[in-house]
Amino acid sequence: MVAVGSLTGVLTGAAATGSAVIGLYIGYHAYRGLRRHGDPAMRYLSVGMIVLFGVTYLVALLGQGLIAAHVVGIRYQDSFRLVVRLLQFTGLVLIAYSLRLATDSGLLSR
Repeated sequence: MVAVGSLTGVLTGAAATGSAVIGLYIGYHAYRGLRRHGDPAMRYLSVGMIVLFGVTYLVALLGQGLIAAHVVGIRYQDSFRLVVRLLQFTGLVLIAYSLRLATDSGLLSR
């Protein structure tokens, strides 16, 4: 029989892994869009999406795994949380900047 706590941990890990994979998939398609159009707004959008949807989840998953495996002490949990929040903020800033560039260049008004 599987304990509830470990089942929750497994489901949390599976959700984090799935989020990282889907995030990197979205980032890959954003990168393809960048290569197709070469627009600076698309560059910031794709980098922001990769950071927000891929790198953030990978760092969170790595931190969770290292703490769960007792490789890193629980006292570093807040440090991982800070890095994840900073990555989320950076990704959102890049996406917002790309929208600003697109608006200024008239891409969004067509």
